[in-house]
Amino acid sequence: MLEGGKMEIQDFGEKIGGAKKDLWKERGLSIDDLTYMNEAEKTKFVKKDNVWKKPDYQELVNNGLSTRVVYFIKTIRDAIPTKPEIHYIGDISTKQENYIAFVSKLRDFVMNIKEDNEILSFYEDFLSNYVTRIPYSYSVKISPEASGCINNKLLKAAQIRSLNEIDKGIKKAQFLYTDDEKILSGFNIYVYDNENIKFSKDYNGSSMIEIQMGFGKTFIYPKDELADPENWQENTIFITRGRRVIKNNLDSIDEAEKYILDNFKLKEKVTQGRKKAFKPKQLAHIVRDGEDYRNNKNITGEDMMEKFNFKGGEFGNWLNEKDRQESLNYGYDALLDLSKALNISPTDISLGSRLSIAFGSRGSGNALAHYEPDREVINLTKMKGAGSLAHEWAHALDDIFGKQLGYRGFLTENSPSKVVKELIDAMRYKTECNDKTIEGQTKKYNVKVNQLKNHINSFFPKEHLNEEQMKRKDTLIQNIIDNAETISTNLFNYVGGGGEINNDVMELSNLRKETVGRIISKEERERICYMQNTLFNAKNNIGKPEQVDTEFYKNSKIFDNLYSKTSHGYWQSIIEMFARSFACYVKDKLDNRSDYLCGHAELDLGLSTNVNGDIELIKAFPEGEERKLINEKIDKLMEILKTKSLLHDCDYNKEESYIENNNDEYDYNFS
Repeated sequence: MLEGGKMEIQDFGEKIGGAKKDLWKERGLSIDDLTYMNEAEKTKFVKKDNVWKKPDYQELVNNGLSTRVVYFIKTIRDAIPTKPEIHYIGDISTKQENYIAFVSKLRDFVMNIKEDNEILSFYEDFLSNYVTRIPYSYSVKISPEASGCINNKLLKAAQIRSLNEIDKGIKKAQFLYTDDEKILSGFNIYVYDNENIKFSKDYNGSSMIEIQMGFGKTFIYPKDELADPENWQENTIFITRGRRVIKNNLDSIDEAEKYILDNFKLKEKVTQGRKKAFKPKQLAHIVRDGEDYRNNKNITGEDMMEKFNFKGGEFGNWLNEKDRQESLNYGYDALLDLSKALNISPTDISLGSRLSIAFGSRGSGNALAHYEPDREVINLTKMKGAGSLAHEWAHALDDIFGKQLGYRGFLTENSPSKVVKELIDAMRYKTECNDKTIEGQTKKYNVKVNQLKNHINSFFPKEHLNEEQMKRKDTLIQNIIDNAETISTNLFNYVGGGGEINNDVMELSNLRKETVGRIISKEERERICYMQNTLFNAKNNIGKPEQVDTEFYKNSKIFDNLYSKTSHGYWQSIIEMFARSFACYVKDKLDNRSDYLCGHAELDLGLSTNVNGDIELIKAFPEGEERKLINEKIDKLMEILKTKSLLHDCDYNKEESYIENNNDEYDYNFS
């Protein structure tokens, strides 16, 4: 209770809960942490990176471990499956617990290796406790507690027979190499002693340098003046790169390394700057006009539960009492605006009492509004979340009804419904025919003409044809182009149907026999006919409407190039395009202004440079005729969701009433 006897605003309904990442994000996930997770969160969070955080390998070396030991730690960690391998539903919980237990034990054991020789005994000291070799076989049997955790990659990484294997791996991976070490690793430095390394001749009499290496030899072929032994001084240093001598007659290894570093640089990787997250402009003021649902009364958590039937609601610790009260008031008004815009019962806002609502409690206080599919909760904040409620509610509808209808994912991404498909098509594609379209179609046709000409001309080298034969060839090619419709109409009579190729193609084949001495093969004659058919189709399409990307879709792709992905995927993803379309749909349906609900619907704006170098304003939301069509398709989606009694029409002339839909059967494929 606050001063003056006023009650403190508390969470309401069921406790939303969550993965409580703050408990394990530093120390690593343990089996006990699964207690706080639902099934979706377990699937999401039970993975290698959460059980065994990636170590700072350079820091381990700085703290005294050998590079060999640290590289071995890395190879073992890299070899672990990223998540438990689960083959059937019944063993999910057991496999998740076993995975955490095994990876934790493996982590603790490997991170306690201190000496190089412990690498060689690791398999016997640790992994053999979970692996049994099958006699007379290369196979092994994995113990139940390590099933789904040990794979071939881990078995291979664990069985090190010589530290030389580790050294080769370090060199190949340039593990923890400095930039200078990376440059030097591309070169070899030798002492020219004229004994173990000396000049000799190959079978062709060419000069070569013979290098004795253990029980074998390698050979280098110097060029130009370096091929003359007179230009070499004994007991000096020389540098090679591959089989090429770079420099000789150096006084020391230090001088050789300095020469390499002075004359060779690492190729700079051309990397694009990291894309920034898009942050919509924060609303300076939250404006709402229209019906006064509250009669100027402050809303309580109980009011939210009674009106919308939420599963639960919670507040962030950083929200003071004033912010909590304003969040409740803003949310209450906006959600009633939403139900009125959609003409659904206020209790439908909770999507079958599955949806929860949170105010500034999921993530940091600076976080934007977002929807969490794992917990089916919308998180809003007073200002940064203002304007996005319709967008996030669209995500909730998409997710919850997708699950409820058995699609195991978002409705718009997984439903085979004709209604959903038409909505997606309306967001992404449109048909048009204008001067620009015709110009593009004509260009495609001309490309096909040139491809056909070039293909036929490839059978006729110019040096084999006289002037008269050249004219005959060109005439036949033009006939093939002009008669494309005939071959298209009768294509299957010519190809594969027992009939013969058309006369022009046959005459071309005879002309080739006459000029080159060989006919055009049957397969190539058929290919010419297919190209002729393609040519006809390209010509026939000129002037016809064709499917192109909507401006909404094109601009969404541009946003993907400008900004990093959102929590639900890229800007051009179906899920995100639907949520942005839905926010605009709600804005259009409203009879009043409701900033908290959809104030951000038309604020997805960015600047991009076009091909002419001009700056363009890019709008990643639908407008104009595209928006009208999308709204019609969302109307149909809302209608069919009501037909299935997932949502309900509401009679706003009667308080707290909605209209039941008269259908007894649920056709969840809603065709």
